[in-house]
This record gives sequence, structure tokens and C-alpha cells, in this order.
Amino acid sequence: MLISREIAVLTNAIAFNFLLCLFPLLLVIVAVSQQLPFSRRASTALLLVLQEMIPFDHEALAESLRGLSRTARTLEAFALVLIVWGSSGIFMPVEMVLNRAWGGRIHRDFWKSRLLAFLMTTAGGVLAILSVSLTVAARYLGQALPALASYGTKASALLVTWLLFFLIYRLIPDAPVGSRVAMKAALWAAVAWEGAKYAFVIQLGRMNLQAFYGPLALSVSLILWAYLSSLVLVFGALMTPVDGEARTAHR
Repeated sequence: MLISREIAVLTNAIAFNFLLCLFPLLLVIVAVSQQLPFSRRASTALLLVLQEMIPFDHEALAESLRGLSRTARTLEAFALVLIVWGSSGIFMPVEMVLNRAWGGRIHRDFWKSRLLAFLMTTAGGVLAILSVSLTVAARYLGQALPALASYGTKASALLVTWLLFFLIYRLIPDAPVGSRVAMKAALWAAVAWEGAKYAFVIQLGRMNLQAFYGPLALSVSLILWAYLSSLVLVFGALMTPVDGEARTAHR
């Protein structure tokens, strides 16, 4: 199923719309972070969390984040429009691919899918703010123990990853997916995603995308990373099948 044409089309759609949504979502998160009591530390913490979630081109990401910090208050409305549009382009294919894996109906009503996509994107932003807060707390408590701060950042990023996978598996598919199945699938996906992260970084260094794409290398890397992550999402679902009787009853 992972190499089928249907899954390839859907995961490519997810990857493209991820790139469309990423920086507008980061802009909104930066704008919200600037209103927090620990706003001075929030930017650094957000960068650390972002580096755990996107484990390459850290200098380019840092520069993009600094640029977003300067323009966050002037582009919020436009960013929200892009998020609303792009989020449906992410979660509607996610719904279809998980229904394909778990035997749900083909798709929901159009507006229900868009509303759910926006709510899931909002949940992702809230989880990111939570991760930033946990990272700030870990760095504050670990001032005397730098290793604690580093492990705290990794732990908060892993927790956010697992929670996001869990919410996607539990809420997105129109299939009889209970909390227990969603938790198991999220665990499979989170562990596989961590392994894929290190393998991707190693392979990315060998591909030398800068030579082929020049200034577009970061965008291509992000699309490839989103494509691989979407395959991990499918993998987690395939490793945790839904009960056959529940699936038949749902149909």
C-alpha cells in the first residue's frame, strides 16, 4: 500500500500543502509567542523545537524565524487565510489515506472536512505553543545542568509528535478508530518518525540538493521531509489494524 499510486498521489498532496502552510503557521505561532510572559525566551525555544521537528538546514530556519518575528504583527490576517486554505489540502488527503488504510468511508462532506482541517491545524499550533512552554521551562530548570535542557527539548518535541499523531488517528479518519488503536498507531508512527528523521538527515547530506536547486534547496528538502512523514503516518495506521467486525458494522 505504501508504494501504490493512490497513496503516492495523496502523500504528494500532503507534502505540497505542508510547505504552503508551514511558514504562515509559524508566523501565527511567533505572533502568539510574542504575547507570552516569557516572550524573550520563546523565540529561542521555538527555534529549538523547530529544529527537532525539521532536523536540517538549521541556519536557514533560524533566519526565516527571525524574519517572521519582524513581520508577525503585519501579516497575521493573510497568514490565517493561507492556513485555512492549505490546512484542508493537508487533512483532506490525510482523511482519504487513513480511510484507505482502515476501511472508512471515502470522505466526509466538503465543509465538515474543511472545518475539521482548520481545527486540527489550530490544535497543532496549540501543541507547538505547549512544546515551546515546556522547552522554556526545561531550559530554565536546567541552567545548572545543560544536559537536562537538551533532553527536555527532545522530550517535549517527541511528546508533541505523539500527541499530534494521536489526534490525527483519532479524529481524522471516518472509520471506527478508538482511543486505544489511535494510541498504538501514534506510538508506532512517533518511533518510526524518529528513526526516519536520522536516516533522512544522513541521506540528505549525500543528495547535495543545493547543487541542483540552488536557493530552492530548502523548499525541496521540506517537501521531501513532509512526503516521508506522510508515509510514516500511513505506516503507523497499517501497523495497527482496526477490528474487522467494527469496520464491517461501520460500513
